[in-house]
Amino acid sequence: MHVVTSGRDRPGARASLARNDSAPRDWRSESLGSLYRLARTYRGGGELFTTRVSDPLGSWVAAVAIRFHIHPTVVTITDLGLAIVASTLVITQADHLQSGWAPGLVALLFWQLVYILDCADGQIARATGKTSSFGARVDVLVDFLVQITIVAALMTVLTQRVTPPVALVVFGSIVWPLGILIFILARDDGNKGHSFKRGGVVSVVKLIRDNGVRLLVVGLWLFFHPQSIVIPVAAISAVNACVLVACIGREAYLSMHVGSDLDPIEEEEEVVKP
Repeated sequence: MHVVTSGRDRPGARASLARNDSAPRDWRSESLGSLYRLARTYRGGGELFTTRVSDPLGSWVAAVAIRFHIHPTVVTITDLGLAIVASTLVITQADHLQSGWAPGLVALLFWQLVYILDCADGQIARATGKTSSFGARVDVLVDFLVQITIVAALMTVLTQRVTPPVALVVFGSIVWPLGILIFILARDDGNKGHSFKRGGVVSVVKLIRDNGVRLLVVGLWLFFHPQSIVIPVAAISAVNACVLVACIGREAYLSMHVGSDLDPIEEEEEVVKP
């Protein structure tokens, strides 16, 4: 979870559809390079790793999918299938942990591919005019289920070598997909809340919360030293918990102060809006 960056109903999607009315429908006649540039036009947002690595790779996937008329929902479901395969392998082999663990390498590669596909499906939908509320909901639901499979795999490996309190395992599992919740809330209010300005510590924290970075870290850890996976899992859970508390505090502050800062006329107009 991008903040999740590949939702198909982001601000601008409707405008993108309008701009796409004159786009050629015979995508097979277009070069992959031109389709890549088209996909980049409809790229999503995200933090440093996503915008510099995952999203550009997702644009190449989107270019291929556009050329061969692959529906974005097919890409989304493929994303889920790969996540299930990798996580299932990790779960079933969790009692054979060792350095250079092969299932960890599979998880590293597949989870990165899963995130790249997650970045691609929204680009495909926007570039080809196939955005819809149904596709957006499928995207969010699949993102959530993907996170569940990843958390299940990590917690299975974690409990092989340590026996943490059940409450901590449950807490870590719940706060892991926090980015999806924040994305949904931010999308509903036009990204006005639920986020913080860039710079300094905030940028570092946001980078840690970048789903591409998280999956890269835990994937590498599973491959090189899965016995100590508790370290990155605990660190990421702690960061997510702090972000959750900070978001609650920020939203509570805004709920009590933003209204009083509005101009009386603006406030009255705001009340009568349908």
